[in-house]
Amino acid sequence: MLTANTPAVNYRSPWRVEWSTGGTMSKFCFTIFLVSFMIACSRTAAPPDPVPVEPGVSLALAEERAQRVSDVSYLVHLAVPEAASEAIAGRMEIRFNLAAVEQPLALDFRAASEALHSLQVNGAALPTAVEAEHVLLPTSTLHIGENHVTLQFTAGDSALNRNPDYLYTLFVPDRARTALPVFDQPDLKASWELSLDLPAAWEAIANTPRLSVSEADGRRVHRFAASEPISSYLFGFVAGRFQSVTREWRGQGMTMLHRETDPEKLTRNLDDIFRQHREAVAWLENYTGVAFPFEKLDFALIPAFQYGGMEHVGAVPYRAELLLLDENPTDDERLRRASLIAHEVAHMWFGNLVTMRWFNDVWTKEVFANFMAAKMVNPLFPEIDHELNFLLRHYPAAYAVDRTAGANPIRQQLGNLNEAGQMYGPIIYHKAPIMMRQLESLLGAEALREGLAEYLERFAYANATWPALVAILDHKTPLDLAAWSDTWVHSAGFPSASRQAEDADLFYGPQAAQLEDMARWPQLSPVARGRLLLNLFEAMLQGGAVAPEAYARELLARVVAEPNQLLLNQMLDQLAVLQQVLLTDAARERIQPDLEAILWQALAQSTDAGRTRLLFDSLTQLARQPETLQRLHAVWRGEDSISGLVLAERDRIRLAERLAVAMPERASALITQQLAQVENPDNRRRLAFLAPALSADAAERDAFFASLADPANRATESWVLDALGYLHHPLRTAHAERYIEPSLEWLQDIQVTGDIFFPSAWLNTTLQYHHTPEAIATVQGFLQARPAYNAQLRMKILQALDVPQRAMQLRQ
Repeated sequence: MLTANTPAVNYRSPWRVEWSTGGTMSKFCFTIFLVSFMIACSRTAAPPDPVPVEPGVSLALAEERAQRVSDVSYLVHLAVPEAASEAIAGRMEIRFNLAAVEQPLALDFRAASEALHSLQVNGAALPTAVEAEHVLLPTSTLHIGENHVTLQFTAGDSALNRNPDYLYTLFVPDRARTALPVFDQPDLKASWELSLDLPAAWEAIANTPRLSVSEADGRRVHRFAASEPISSYLFGFVAGRFQSVTREWRGQGMTMLHRETDPEKLTRNLDDIFRQHREAVAWLENYTGVAFPFEKLDFALIPAFQYGGMEHVGAVPYRAELLLLDENPTDDERLRRASLIAHEVAHMWFGNLVTMRWFNDVWTKEVFANFMAAKMVNPLFPEIDHELNFLLRHYPAAYAVDRTAGANPIRQQLGNLNEAGQMYGPIIYHKAPIMMRQLESLLGAEALREGLAEYLERFAYANATWPALVAILDHKTPLDLAAWSDTWVHSAGFPSASRQAEDADLFYGPQAAQLEDMARWPQLSPVARGRLLLNLFEAMLQGGAVAPEAYARELLARVVAEPNQLLLNQMLDQLAVLQQVLLTDAARERIQPDLEAILWQALAQSTDAGRTRLLFDSLTQLARQPETLQRLHAVWRGEDSISGLVLAERDRIRLAERLAVAMPERASALITQQLAQVENPDNRRRLAFLAPALSADAAERDAFFASLADPANRATESWVLDALGYLHHPLRTAHAERYIEPSLEWLQDIQVTGDIFFPSAWLNTTLQYHHTPEAIATVQGFLQARPAYNAQLRMKILQALDVPQRAMQLRQ
């Protein structure tokens, strides 16, 4: 909300050019020139060429609309039936100012014409047609100045994420237009006013405070206040059969919606969840000098939510399991929860208050949120080595892209928002934070803070670009930031040493390492150990000095005694890749008895509950020997136990799933019994969905995989990815090779129908365990047969193929 103390905001499009001249005479001369020029142009200039109507939101369309559309507001009413199979009726009023009317104006609506039931523009009724995902408003009905559009329509379901008794919006990056007719581009910020007609038993939160609730005939109409100017991808609400918890915050409530059925688990987590939200707001206000920029901060914990969280103004959805931790969580789980909350709260300033002009700069909001989250959370966990955590959380994932033939720069080109989802990936979430640390080292922490505060003040409730921030920061250093940015932000791969910070601890890129360096392990600091693990793993993938079996034995020799959970987790992750992908069959057979014996030994000696959870998870993932599987089966049945380990419902489900694949003769009984024991209805629905993928019957698995060709069967993406992982389990890769080619053939449809991370996750889950020459040839042949294939998806395929291809070479 704008207040008396809020700086004046320029709502003009960032594409408009502002001219300034010095001196009274200069201004007078410029005015005479401008008037003369405009008179001449009015006599001779033809109307501009119309922007072609094409699917999506092209950059040309976005630029054209930003030049002439301003002061947008939406009034949205949705009537949501209790049954998810019934359509949602929508009604909208859109108001906006137009600077020119020489061309028709396009609203974005990815729906069939039958979904649009009525259309009026400035009181004139128009035919209801949708052309190439747009509703075209003809010039004859438009006015210079204020315009008023009313529409009645059937809302699209996909981005409303409809479940049997709840739904939630997820419009990032360009999916608002799949549900509503809107100007779906980030730099046409608008005020949104929402009313929801819901079943009476449903709860709801939205971007703004609720103004009123009226009830009649078993229904309730929730009316919410008008929002501050926000982009269409940030418009959001959550509604359904949720429980509500409200805590006092700044004279108003902070509300959490949830579906948790375990009261002890809920009680155990509530105080930390609310406290971490409050503390994140206070920290960001202090760092930026900008008060919390919106009216409220509510959130919802959603089962199987696609991401960790999404920064919808005033109504943040989170994946429930990441905030509601099980008993005895690991250090990493506790830190990850605090970081996730801090990340989403940081977006209220970086992303929501100031938003990127176009989605090629989506990385800026993500890197700022990550950067701020680390600064505010790290001091709260003094027992954790945060330098080591930063190294292990970001460097391996960034290397995993930069080493590949599909490496992409942080900032990419984007011609149409229907490909904006492909801007996301490990580079913006992992390389960009490394870049920000380098930038802070070059500028100094205080200069960077001052620059970011100026950036927030200058572009509040508006839009900005990365070059605009570079221009602000460039005044605070003698360095050539533009050249530095060109290397780090606009170039793919590892930057040269000359463009890196002088601090050796910040160096980004593989460094020489050999197996004999492990002899120095006891003398190394934790960060040095982490770097050694990283460099040895990269050296092994390159082939040559570090042999996979020898490296695996070096890791096993240190698992039992390693006290640092972060290092232990990294070693266990590397052991999993070695055992499941990189080792030859003969080497795996030699090492498997030792691997399982050492994990059992480490479990027996562990006195730390978090460490015990890490070891147990690794053992259940990698167990292959009959005696180990029998004992794990006894643990699942409750006939055996492991000291210090408490299995929550989700733990027992995961154990049953893994045993079903490793013990196919017991798969049916395991899943049937586990389904009967599950108390949480959302967990039960998930396991029922996964059951065919866990089946020992190859024909049943084949039928389940074939069903994924239908987008409707891919709706709950986290479930689909879990199922896909079991279909391609290392014990099943010989059979699952037949799934590779159709998985690639469906990829373009998955990119259109899925959320932003789904295409990459689909590829990685499909290919990660395949290393045979036949599997690699299938992928290479697919790309060779399609030289004009989508460039972004080609990069994603090459990234996913990197480790399997290297595994094939190492195994030969």
